[in-house]
Amino acid sequence: MCILSLSDIISTTDRPIIMKKGIMKKDSIICFRVSKDLHTALAHIAQKEKRSLSSIIEIVLSRYAKENKSFKSLSKERRQYPRKGIVAPVLIKQHDSGETKLDTGSITDISLGGVRLTIPRDAKCVISNDANSCRFEIIFTLPNENKLVYLTCEPRRVMNDEESMHVGASFVDANFQSYKTLQTYLI
Repeated sequence: MCILSLSDIISTTDRPIIMKKGIMKKDSIICFRVSKDLHTALAHIAQKEKRSLSSIIEIVLSRYAKENKSFKSLSKERRQYPRKGIVAPVLIKQHDSGETKLDTGSITDISLGGVRLTIPRDAKCVISNDANSCRFEIIFTLPNENKLVYLTCEPRRVMNDEESMHVGASFVDANFQSYKTLQTYLI
């Protein structure tokens, strides 16, 4: 048996979480016992996801409560623009030190505010969480659409696994026609 310490459980007690319609403050402490195997598994997930252990525990508990409809406020969308899951091929174009790099990948979800991409591990583009990371352009077509969509993105979250890189990016620049096409598709 392993006891999770308060530092494992509490990482953001004093920091509010900003939600769509207000602020949800973490103002309650939970302390509980778990098996050593579960503790190790959660710690491994936290390290892989580059999150704190308490953040992973909160995500697991929130998903469970949401799936069981036990906590109504968890079912509300926290993002400004809700995501829509799609699978679409994408061309990624990055300008780095005067050199243009092209890669392919796939879009796994998209919203009016950003996109999640999956890019093969051997990609030429260098995309990272670094604040100085270069912006990149994506070119794709939406399902059942014939128009090309061109958007400039800024990486927000990058995670790697054995086979691919997963990039969460926000849109920073879009031509009017591309954004209108995206808006029509999503709404």
